[in-house]
Amino acid sequence: LYAASAIEWTERRGSMGKGVSVFSSRRSRMTLLLLLLIAAGSTGILLAFCRKPLPPVIAAAAGAGMILVWYFSVRHFLTEVSALSTNVDQVLRGTSGLSIRNSEEGELSVLAGELEKLTVQLKTEANQRAEEKRKMSQAMADISHQLRTPLTAMNLNADLLMREELRPEARRQQLHEIRRSLSRMENLVEALLKFAKLDAGTITFRQEPVDVRRMVEKSAEALRIPMELKGQELEIAGDAVFCGDMEWSAEAAGNILKNCMEHTPEGGRICVRITDSPIAAVIVIRDSGAGLPAADIPRIFERFYRGRNSSPESVGIGLALAKKIISGQNGTIRAGNSRDPGEPGAVFTIKFYKEVV
Repeated sequence: LYAASAIEWTERRGSMGKGVSVFSSRRSRMTLLLLLLIAAGSTGILLAFCRKPLPPVIAAAAGAGMILVWYFSVRHFLTEVSALSTNVDQVLRGTSGLSIRNSEEGELSVLAGELEKLTVQLKTEANQRAEEKRKMSQAMADISHQLRTPLTAMNLNADLLMREELRPEARRQQLHEIRRSLSRMENLVEALLKFAKLDAGTITFRQEPVDVRRMVEKSAEALRIPMELKGQELEIAGDAVFCGDMEWSAEAAGNILKNCMEHTPEGGRICVRITDSPIAAVIVIRDSGAGLPAADIPRIFERFYRGRNSSPESVGIGLALAKKIISGQNGTIRAGNSRDPGEPGAVFTIKFYKEVV
């Protein structure tokens, strides 16, 4: 009776807080019934066979104490489970973080630890998805902006071509501008497709010996004519070999050479120095332009970033594509300016690291 009244008093106080009761489960009720039967049976046996009143009283008190110990231990366990459930619910709602510092040792603490690992992983994945969504939105905005410029120019040129009084000379000029806009859009779409393939991991770089000097010469073939028109000179010195993909490496080097050509004045010079070592093949490309603004250097390899000295035709994707290709072949690229006051200009240092056995 003492145990029953103590339990009833505790339950009425609602000290569980969250509406959880020890007797809410069928197993708890069966356990309590079994304990009551054991206590009543032992007390009844002692009353029947023992003439002294003290042993039955001790047995009844022990039974009541056993029931109370069981009740409060289960109550404490359920309190911790309820608190843990509330904490998990807050984590799922994003209003709190899960912590196991208040959990005692035992199975419940292990469960809380596993739940904390799960919540950390879920948060990390959610942050990654949010960052990917942000980058995708930014990329779509940049692509829309880059395509809108040539499309607007083409619309204006088309309106001018529709005028019957337009002279043949002006008509040819407008057609030339349309062709330039189409070429710009074609280059942008082609670069974006390459980026998409690299991001998706669908491109596998070949692993074969690459003659660096031959690779640089191949990358400069498409720039020979515009460099000659500007009176620019290209110097290539040194030689090296690394294991990589010739075609994609030439694509990366060509983008860097094109950037140097655009920022080198007429009659200027672009120097390429190649050195070889047991660790890496190093390519240093330097132009004779004004150099890179200090504010542009940290962001020069970002996608769609256009520096302060960029040409109107630039879309800010060539250097970013070059870094993506080089990084995919166990390489690094760094941009800076020449430290020689007599020979200013931008300096790009590329390193293709070799496998060490």
